Parts: sequence; C-alpha cells; structure tokens
Amino acid sequence: MKLDKVTRNKITRDALISIFLFALPVLLMLLSFKISGQRPWKQQAATAKVSR
Repeated sequence: MKLDKVTRNKITRDALISIFLFALPVLLMLLSFKISGQRPWKQQAATAKVSR
C-alpha cells in the first residue's frame, strides 16, 4: 500500500513532535543539573527506616 505525500508528511511531522515532547523533560533536567552544578548520581542515597 502506497501512502500519498500529504499522509507521509503528516506522519513524519507527528513522529518528530512526539520525539521532541518525549526528549524535552530529559533535556530540561540535564540543563538544570548543568546550571545548578548538582550531580545527584554522585551522592549517597539516604536510607529510610520503616517503623511499624
């Protein structure tokens, strides 16, 4: 089945928008780490004690 040019362009545009929307929060998080100088992956995780 062959797609016409308009349908192919719409699918391509929608795919690019989806990729952008998926990557945007990750890029913003990395940018905030760069600006603030934080490196949470280098810190020791605090252990939480569960009381019953």
